[in-house]
Amino acid sequence: MEPVYYGFLTGVAMSLMLGTVFFSLIQNSIEYGVRSGIFIATGVIASDIILIALSFFHVDLMPAGGMTEILVRLFGGVFLIVYGVTNLRKKRSIEYRRFDRGGTFYLLATGFLLNLLNPGNFIGWLAVSTHLTQVAVYSTQQCLLFFFGALSAIFGTEILIAFSASMLKRILTNNVLRKIDMAVGVLFLGFAIAVLWPLPAMVMARS
Repeated sequence: MEPVYYGFLTGVAMSLMLGTVFFSLIQNSIEYGVRSGIFIATGVIASDIILIALSFFHVDLMPAGGMTEILVRLFGGVFLIVYGVTNLRKKRSIEYRRFDRGGTFYLLATGFLLNLLNPGNFIGWLAVSTHLTQVAVYSTQQCLLFFFGALSAIFGTEILIAFSASMLKRILTNNVLRKIDMAVGVLFLGFAIAVLWPLPAMVMARS
C-alpha cells in the first residue's frame, strides 16, 4: 500500500497550500457552516479527477507557454478578479444563511472552478503524473492507488479545515466578517495578478 501512503501525504500537502480554495473554504465555512466545506471539497475533487485524467493520459498536453496554458491563465485570472471584487463589495450582516438548491450549486461550482482554473493545479498534477510514470515507474494500478490516496487526503483535509473555520462563527461580529471579506477579496485579486502577469510575455513569445 506504499502508493496510497505517498499519495495521502501528497494530498495533505496540496490541501494545506495557501491557495484560492483554502481561503474560499475558510470564508464560506464561517458564513454557511461545515456543510459548505463538503460541497466546495466535492467540487474540488471533481475538478481534480478531470485534471488527473488529463495529466496522466496526456503528460505533454500543456507545454510551458502553450496556448492551453495561456487560455487557462486568462479565464482563471478573470474568474479570480470577479470573485475578489465581489468580496470587496459585499454587504455584511451577522445573520447566517441556510442552504437552498441554488446555494448548493454555487458552492459546488465555486470549488470546481477555483480548482480547475488555477494553472498551478494543472501544472502540479502534470508534474506528479510525470514523476509517477517516468521516475517512480509506477504501474497503472499503482498510479490509481496513489491518486486515490491523494484525493482522499485532499477531501478529508478540506473538510477538517471547513469544520475548524465553522467553529469560529460563535465569536465573530459583523465588523470581523467584513474584514475577512476584504482580506479574501484582496488576496484573490493578488492571485489574479500572479496568474495574469506572465501572459504578455507568453503571447509575445508566440508571435
